[in-house]
Amino acid sequence: MKYLILVFLCLSVTACSSPSKSLYQDIGGKETLSNIFGLAITRIYNDPKIGHYFKEVPKRHLRMQLTNQVCELIGGPCKYDGEKMTTSHKGLNITDAEFFLLVEYVQSAMRDIGLTAQQENLILQKLAPLKSQIVYR
Repeated sequence: MKYLILVFLCLSVTACSSPSKSLYQDIGGKETLSNIFGLAITRIYNDPKIGHYFKEVPKRHLRMQLTNQVCELIGGPCKYDGEKMTTSHKGLNITDAEFFLLVEYVQSAMRDIGLTAQQENLILQKLAPLKSQIVYR
């Protein structure tokens, strides 16, 4: 009888506990990320202060790279295979102000797509370490 109770308790605990979802799963996966970056990229390319940095970069390519990069950073199955940030931004002399303007476009797109403030902050927290690899004075 003791064993039966023990088995029942183990099964109950296992059934009730579910593995926590990754941030990737929580926001709706790759489709959500692609929508965010599609919206942000349109705004970025049209911005007179930072759009010139992207003239030679096809929108589709940038959207795919950003989607895969963030997907990987937030626990998704994607693999970012693009250049290192230090390589792709070398010699551009991107300022803090320009970097933060791009971040504002991404934040705005996350809000417009319907992410919560907590989801938005968790994604930005994963992206923050990239700043030192992008901004040069």
